[in-house]
Amino acid sequence: MKIIRTLWRFIAPNSEWLVLLAVAGTAAWFYADGRVVRADRAGILQASQRICAGAGVEFAASTTIETDMKGRKVTVEHERGAVCRRQVANLASFRADTVQATADTLAGAMKDRDTKMGTDAARAAADAAAARAATERMETEDAKAQTSNRVDRGWYAAVNGVAGLRPDH
Repeated sequence: MKIIRTLWRFIAPNSEWLVLLAVAGTAAWFYADGRVVRADRAGILQASQRICAGAGVEFAASTTIETDMKGRKVTVEHERGAVCRRQVANLASFRADTVQATADTLAGAMKDRDTKMGTDAARAAADAAAARAATERMETEDAKAQTSNRVDRGWYAAVNGVAGLRPDH
């Protein structure tokens, strides 16, 4: 309690100075905070101008001549950054559409390749089975020719089959 009385005896006669110090401290804090805000704003403005320049338009307020719904030419005033915003949105949309079209094309090509690979594998299996059957026929006809020591029409057909030729009719 004694500490509070001593503190009050110091504060009471000097209250004007203490209020002045509090106001000065608050003003200094606002000034320092304002500098940070202004620096952030300048950085954001500079980044916006670079983005707009990269998009091929200006960040400043502008006036353009556009066609309205009825086909008439009208003068449109744009606030600062509006044309840039529209251009960047158009570029982003174009990029998204391009990525989607590329993905669709790639998926279609992969599907076609898989279909062709399946067809090729089936055709290769059929060709292998035909070659195996032709080889077995040839061995049968060759064994028959060795026992009779004569080759006949079946033997020639088997030779043609092994070579991949049509049989003689």
